[in-house]
Amino acid sequence: MMLNDSIEESLCVLRKEIERLNTLGLTFAVSLIRIAEIELQVRLHKVSEDEIDVLSFAANAVEQEKYARGNKK
Repeated sequence: MMLNDSIEESLCVLRKEIERLNTLGLTFAVSLIRIAEIELQVRLHKVSEDEIDVLSFAANAVEQEKYARGNKK
């Protein structure tokens, strides 16, 4: 079995578990499993650390802009 196939299979399992845990109202557990899901997606799509840094910087800038707009009311 190729690594990508194994990752995709793991993603499928995690997504089903996320659905199950959501129905139980276990939001913190869902959050933790979503982190694992993101890690697997990063590996599957071969996203570099530099790309993650750029994405993180952009997301942070958007959040700061939302916060700044909210405080100008």
